[in-house]
Amino acid sequence: MTDILTIDFQADTLVLCDTLTERATGNGLIVCRCRFPPYPGHWTKFLQTVLVRPAGPVTARWRSLDAPENQMVSLSGTAFHLIPVDRPVRIEWDGCDAALIVALTPGFVEAMVAPVFQGRLPRLNPCAMIKDAVLSDMMPWFAEALRQDADRARKSLDQFSVAFALQLFEKYGIDDNSWLRISGGLGASRQRRITAFIDANLDRTVPLSEMARTVGLGRSHFGKAFHASFGRSPYQYLHERRVEKAKELLLDDRRTIVSVALDVGFSSHGHFTKVFRNVTGMTPSQFRRDRV
Repeated sequence: MTDILTIDFQADTLVLCDTLTERATGNGLIVCRCRFPPYPGHWTKFLQTVLVRPAGPVTARWRSLDAPENQMVSLSGTAFHLIPVDRPVRIEWDGCDAALIVALTPGFVEAMVAPVFQGRLPRLNPCAMIKDAVLSDMMPWFAEALRQDADRARKSLDQFSVAFALQLFEKYGIDDNSWLRISGGLGASRQRRITAFIDANLDRTVPLSEMARTVGLGRSHFGKAFHASFGRSPYQYLHERRVEKAKELLLDDRRTIVSVALDVGFSSHGHFTKVFRNVTGMTPSQFRRDRV
């Protein structure tokens, strides 16, 4: 196997792509919309983990290094194709007018995702015909980022980068580790996913329904399972995490208390002070005086 094509979704020109119409970049995520002409097949390696969702039906034949022969698949706008980073695959297709590509950079995975798995990152294999409600719910947000200016697009993508990565590695990764499930609560993988999601979104309002979608549960079931696992409601936990982040920011005496409150998701100084006192027993000003 020689002359492997390498595809980098951060490059100005994409191999195999007839037209790159739109692209948005965040901290770890690259989203783009491409048009692919018919392709006769070649061994190809991607420099990012890639999830492909065609806009319409496309027939493809693909083969991974582990597969004994080519597999014929028919993809539609409701299915995904997953190609992990640095895992050569031989792909042949009849072309598609447009596809939404979400690429996950290795640096982000190493820095933000691997620690969640205590450094033992599950191995991803190439997969076709993925039907995933959680990933499907994220696609409109990714598509919207393509219509935004660079700064807004980056912020939009950063809201979902950790949740997107954890969904891939937890649901489709092969892991020899066995994680215990707390009876009546969230499984350990869902605990990791929701805590990472909350930490990544401390600066904005997060509806309970959005938290529930992140772990693939209904709103009511999620609230009960979360409380069984953590001994507190999702919003109590969110407030505690916001206060912990606020403590770090308050150590910088150049920051006003109002700016700290806004940066950790509170809309007013009064609400921030009330929650901070409930969690710590002191006001933000008292905390700062004691430590700065």
